[in-house]
Amino acid sequence: MNYEFDYKTTTPLCELMGNNKSDKGSKDIMTSWHNYTTFYYSIFKDRQFDNLLIFELGLGTNNINIPSNMGIDGRPGASLYAWSEFFVNSQIYGADIDKKILFSTDKIKTYYCDQTNPKIIKKMWKNTELEPNFDIIIEDGLHTFNANICFFENSIHKLNKFGYYIIEDIKNKSCSLYNKQISKWKKKYQDLEFTLLQIPSTANTFDNNLLVVYKK
Repeated sequence: MNYEFDYKTTTPLCELMGNNKSDKGSKDIMTSWHNYTTFYYSIFKDRQFDNLLIFELGLGTNNINIPSNMGIDGRPGASLYAWSEFFVNSQIYGADIDKKILFSTDKIKTYYCDQTNPKIIKKMWKNTELEPNFDIIIEDGLHTFNANICFFENSIHKLNKFGYYIIEDIKNKSCSLYNKQISKWKKKYQDLEFTLLQIPSTANTFDNNLLVVYKK
Protein backbone atom coordinates (compact mmCIF):
# COMPACT_ATOMS: atom_id res chain seq x y z
CA MET A 1 0.00 0.00 0.00
CA ASN A 2 1.04 3.60 -0.50
CA TYR A 3 0.81 5.44 2.80
CA GLU A 4 0.91 9.22 2.81
CA PHE A 5 1.37 11.12 6.08
CA ASP A 6 3.29 14.07 7.48
CA TYR A 7 6.08 12.63 9.62
CA LYS A 8 7.19 16.13 10.71
CA THR A 9 3.95 17.33 12.30
CA THR A 10 2.90 16.56 15.85
CA THR A 11 -0.49 14.86 16.27
CA PRO A 12 -2.70 14.33 19.34
CA LEU A 13 -1.42 10.74 19.46
CA CYS A 14 2.17 12.02 19.52
CA GLU A 15 1.36 14.04 22.62
CA LEU A 16 -0.44 11.14 24.30
CA MET A 17 2.50 8.78 23.78
CA GLY A 18 4.96 11.38 25.00
CA ASN A 19 2.90 12.18 28.08
CA ASN A 20 2.85 8.48 28.94
CA LYS A 21 6.64 8.18 28.41
CA SER A 22 6.45 5.95 25.34
CA ASP A 23 9.20 6.26 22.73
CA LYS A 24 6.72 5.94 19.82
CA GLY A 25 6.39 9.73 19.64
CA SER A 26 6.17 12.95 21.62
CA LYS A 27 5.08 16.58 21.46
CA ASP A 28 8.50 17.49 20.03
CA ILE A 29 8.19 14.99 17.23
CA MET A 30 11.36 15.94 15.36
CA THR A 31 13.53 15.21 18.41
CA SER A 32 11.63 12.08 19.45
CA TRP A 33 13.52 8.78 19.09
CA HIS A 34 10.63 7.46 16.99
CA ASN A 35 7.95 9.37 15.10
CA TYR A 36 5.68 6.37 14.54
CA THR A 37 2.76 8.28 16.03
CA THR A 38 2.53 10.47 12.93
CA PHE A 39 1.88 7.34 10.87
CA TYR A 40 -0.35 5.70 13.45
CA TYR A 41 -2.52 8.79 13.70
CA SER A 42 -2.98 8.86 9.93
CA ILE A 43 -4.35 5.29 9.80
CA PHE A 44 -6.15 5.14 13.17
CA LYS A 45 -7.72 8.59 13.65
CA ASP A 46 -10.96 7.62 11.90
CA ARG A 47 -11.33 4.59 14.17
CA GLN A 48 -10.49 6.34 17.43
CA PHE A 49 -14.02 5.94 18.82
CA ASP A 50 -14.72 2.45 17.46
CA ASN A 51 -15.01 -0.56 19.72
CA LEU A 52 -11.75 -2.34 18.87
CA LEU A 53 -9.60 -5.10 20.26
CA ILE A 54 -5.94 -4.05 20.37
CA PHE A 55 -2.91 -6.13 21.31
CA GLU A 56 0.69 -5.03 21.77
CA LEU A 57 3.63 -7.34 22.43
CA GLY A 58 6.33 -5.71 24.53
CA LEU A 59 5.36 -3.59 27.53
CA GLY A 60 8.72 -1.84 27.81
CA THR A 61 10.55 -3.51 30.66
CA ASN A 62 12.93 -1.39 32.77
CA ASN A 63 15.02 -4.42 33.69
CA ILE A 64 18.35 -3.68 32.03
CA ASN A 65 19.25 -7.37 32.04
CA ILE A 66 16.47 -8.17 29.57
CA PRO A 67 17.15 -7.54 25.85
CA SER A 68 15.29 -4.64 24.19
CA ASN A 69 14.63 -3.02 27.58
CA MET A 70 13.66 0.64 27.98
CA GLY A 71 16.38 1.42 30.52
CA ILE A 72 15.99 1.94 34.25
CA ASP A 73 13.88 5.06 33.69
CA GLY A 74 11.45 3.33 31.33
CA ARG A 75 7.77 3.14 32.22
CA PRO A 76 6.37 -0.36 31.66
CA GLY A 77 3.06 -0.26 29.82
CA ALA A 78 3.59 3.30 28.59
CA SER A 79 2.17 2.78 25.11
CA LEU A 80 -0.71 0.63 26.40
CA TYR A 81 -1.80 3.47 28.66
CA ALA A 82 -1.61 5.85 25.69
CA TRP A 83 -3.60 3.49 23.45
CA SER A 84 -6.28 3.22 26.16
CA GLU A 85 -6.58 7.02 26.21
CA PHE A 86 -6.64 7.35 22.43
CA PHE A 87 -9.01 4.46 21.67
CA VAL A 88 -11.59 5.46 24.26
CA ASN A 89 -14.06 2.63 23.56
CA SER A 90 -11.56 -0.17 22.97
CA GLN A 91 -10.08 -2.94 25.07
CA ILE A 92 -6.29 -3.08 25.22
CA TYR A 93 -4.22 -6.23 25.73
CA GLY A 94 -0.48 -6.72 25.99
CA ALA A 95 2.22 -9.26 26.75
CA ASP A 96 5.84 -9.35 27.83
CA ILE A 97 8.56 -11.80 28.78
CA ASP A 98 9.16 -9.92 32.06
CA LYS A 99 6.53 -11.30 34.44
CA LYS A 100 7.32 -8.64 37.03
CA ILE A 101 5.84 -5.82 34.94
CA LEU A 102 2.53 -7.46 34.01
CA PHE A 103 -0.51 -5.48 35.18
CA SER A 104 -4.22 -4.95 34.63
CA THR A 105 -6.69 -2.08 34.76
CA ASP A 106 -10.34 -1.75 33.77
CA LYS A 107 -9.27 -1.32 30.11
CA ILE A 108 -5.89 -3.08 29.97
CA LYS A 109 -4.92 -6.71 30.59
CA THR A 110 -1.45 -8.18 30.12
CA TYR A 111 -0.01 -11.67 29.84
CA TYR A 112 3.29 -13.52 29.84
CA CYS A 113 4.83 -14.39 26.48
CA ASP A 114 8.21 -15.48 25.16
CA GLN A 115 7.99 -14.61 21.49
CA THR A 116 10.85 -16.92 20.57
CA ASN A 117 8.91 -19.98 21.73
CA PRO A 118 5.96 -21.08 19.53
CA LYS A 119 4.50 -23.26 22.30
CA ILE A 120 4.36 -20.34 24.72
CA ILE A 121 2.86 -18.05 22.08
CA LYS A 122 0.13 -20.60 21.33
CA LYS A 123 -0.51 -21.07 25.05
CA MET A 124 -0.90 -17.32 25.51
CA TRP A 125 -3.51 -17.11 22.74
CA LYS A 126 -5.55 -19.79 24.53
CA ASN A 127 -6.35 -17.38 27.37
CA THR A 128 -10.12 -16.86 27.39
CA GLU A 129 -9.90 -13.07 26.97
CA LEU A 130 -7.53 -13.47 24.00
CA GLU A 131 -9.73 -15.92 22.07
CA PRO A 132 -11.36 -13.26 19.81
CA ASN A 133 -9.35 -11.88 16.90
CA PHE A 134 -7.82 -8.41 17.01
CA ASP A 135 -8.22 -5.27 14.93
CA ILE A 136 -4.70 -4.04 15.68
CA ILE A 137 -1.64 -6.09 16.66
CA ILE A 138 1.61 -4.24 17.32
CA GLU A 139 4.85 -6.14 17.79
CA ASP A 140 7.24 -4.08 19.92
CA GLY A 141 8.98 -6.97 21.66
CA LEU A 142 12.41 -8.46 21.08
CA HIS A 143 13.77 -6.57 18.08
CA THR A 144 15.46 -9.37 16.19
CA PHE A 145 14.58 -10.85 12.82
CA ASN A 146 14.05 -14.41 14.05
CA ALA A 147 11.91 -13.29 16.99
CA ASN A 148 9.76 -11.12 14.70
CA ILE A 149 9.25 -14.01 12.28
CA CYS A 150 8.37 -16.43 15.07
CA PHE A 151 5.72 -14.21 16.63
CA PHE A 152 4.24 -13.24 13.25
CA GLU A 153 3.84 -16.80 12.03
CA ASN A 154 2.24 -17.87 15.31
CA SER A 155 0.00 -14.83 15.66
CA ILE A 156 -1.10 -13.53 12.25
CA HIS A 157 -4.15 -15.82 12.38
CA LYS A 158 -5.41 -13.56 15.21
CA LEU A 159 -5.81 -10.54 12.91
CA ASN A 160 -9.30 -9.46 11.87
CA LYS A 161 -10.22 -8.50 8.32
CA PHE A 162 -9.32 -4.84 7.66
CA GLY A 163 -6.91 -5.06 10.59
CA TYR A 164 -3.28 -4.01 10.96
CA TYR A 165 -0.34 -6.06 12.19
CA ILE A 166 2.74 -3.87 12.66
CA ILE A 167 6.32 -4.78 13.56
CA GLU A 168 8.25 -1.88 15.07
CA ASP A 169 11.92 -0.95 15.35
CA ILE A 170 13.32 -2.77 12.34
CA LYS A 171 17.00 -1.94 12.01
CA ASN A 172 18.21 -0.30 8.81
CA LYS A 173 20.79 -3.02 8.31
CA SER A 174 18.06 -5.68 8.49
CA CYS A 175 15.70 -4.23 5.89
CA SER A 176 17.02 -6.48 3.13
CA LEU A 177 16.21 -9.55 5.26
CA TYR A 178 12.66 -8.36 5.74
CA ASN A 179 12.21 -7.62 2.04
CA LYS A 180 13.20 -11.22 1.25
CA GLN A 181 10.82 -12.50 3.91
CA ILE A 182 8.00 -10.32 2.56
CA SER A 183 8.43 -11.95 -0.85
CA LYS A 184 7.90 -15.35 0.77
CA TRP A 185 4.96 -14.19 2.87
CA LYS A 186 3.18 -12.65 -0.12
CA LYS A 187 2.95 -16.10 -1.68
CA LYS A 188 1.79 -17.74 1.55
CA TYR A 189 -0.63 -15.05 2.80
CA GLN A 190 -2.45 -13.77 -0.26
CA ASP A 191 -5.03 -11.89 1.80
CA LEU A 192 -2.34 -9.68 3.33
CA GLU A 193 -0.64 -6.54 2.03
CA PHE A 194 2.93 -5.89 3.21
CA THR A 195 4.70 -2.53 3.35
CA LEU A 196 8.16 -1.93 4.79
CA LEU A 197 7.89 1.67 5.88
CA GLN A 198 11.16 3.54 6.33
CA ILE A 199 10.18 6.77 8.08
CA PRO A 200 12.61 9.70 7.80
CA SER A 201 13.97 10.92 11.14
CA THR A 202 16.70 13.33 12.14
CA ALA A 203 16.88 11.82 15.65
CA ASN A 204 17.04 8.15 14.67
CA THR A 205 18.93 6.77 11.70
CA PHE A 206 19.20 3.32 13.28
CA ASP A 207 15.83 1.57 13.53
CA ASN A 208 13.00 3.94 12.64
CA ASN A 209 11.30 1.40 10.38
CA LEU A 210 7.95 -0.41 10.48
CA LEU A 211 6.64 -3.48 8.71
CA VAL A 212 2.97 -2.74 8.13
CA VAL A 213 0.69 -5.68 7.33
CA TYR A 214 -2.92 -5.02 6.33
CA LYS A 215 -5.54 -7.74 6.02
CA LYS A 216 -7.77 -7.18 3.01
